[in-house]
Amino acid sequence: MKICIVRTDKMGDMILTLPIIQGLKEVNEAYQIDVVCSSINQKVCNKFKNINNIFLLQNNFFGIFKTITTLRKNKYDYIFTFSPGIVSILISIFSNSRIKSLLILKSRYKNNYKNKLIERIFGKIFFNQCLIIDRRLRYSQNNSIHQTKIMMELVTKNGLDLNDEAEIKNIFDLDKINFSSEKLCLIHLSSKWINKYFSEHQFMNLLENLKKLNINILMTTDSTSQDVFFEIFEKYAIVTNGNLKNLNGINKILILDQLDFNNWISIINSSSYVITPECGCTHVASLSEAKLCVIYDSDNAPNMIANEYAPWKKNYTKIFSNNQNLEKELISFIN
Repeated sequence: MKICIVRTDKMGDMILTLPIIQGLKEVNEAYQIDVVCSSINQKVCNKFKNINNIFLLQNNFFGIFKTITTLRKNKYDYIFTFSPGIVSILISIFSNSRIKSLLILKSRYKNNYKNKLIERIFGKIFFNQCLIIDRRLRYSQNNSIHQTKIMMELVTKNGLDLNDEAEIKNIFDLDKINFSSEKLCLIHLSSKWINKYFSEHQFMNLLENLKKLNINILMTTDSTSQDVFFEIFEKYAIVTNGNLKNLNGINKILILDQLDFNNWISIINSSSYVITPECGCTHVASLSEAKLCVIYDSDNAPNMIANEYAPWKKNYTKIFSNNQNLEKELISFIN
């Protein structure tokens, strides 16, 4: 059996797709399961041994044509399109797969007949199975809208069996870095920290109070960090990717800036605690042994987002950004 999964969006989406692959392999390890991925998802796929072949989609005409040509040569029994967007749909339509299946997630914000209309038309015409999920309705009826559960629903709708309790462990099993005898707390510096409820000044107070708990604090960055954390970058020492291997100790609080993927997940694996707004870091940390706290944007359907993107099979602490006791809650999380 040859199966292809199209997952060309974000890292967290890919990590939430891994239990599908794991669950299929646990039923029949002879399944060939290939993945079409984005450049950011490729970093995850390269670590997961249950994927047989990884095809990187270059999002231009020649890249799309190359991907379609490769898929047609493989003659898949099933292709599952889990990623939104016309490009992913076109790849599947022209893949020459025997059975084509499409997942469509209607907007969690809008509710009108035009929502995902083109995708729905394509799904009805060109796909053998088209699962359309009205997230607002399902959530109001207390039915699961979790990404992994919904993807499993589409797979089983095709008559394929899988272990729907599959757990993903230790795919990022890199060496831990022993900085000191004290525990490490990783805080991910996404711009999502700073909003009308929580300022950079409050964030700096949080750091100083966390420092009193006899832990070392490492702050990792992304492309948004320097857009909002001006004083943070002025006050605390910065260690770049190239200098990380020369770091022999930590002076309580450090910024680890522009780490490559392997160094980033090594730091996560080395941490006892991870605190992050809901983003890709959430899902990478969910595959580690670290105690995890996720902060959800209270102005962006936080309960729905939490239900839809909760870390798979990982106990974690959930806090909303408008929590007036945010600092106290985070200190309590460490304690």
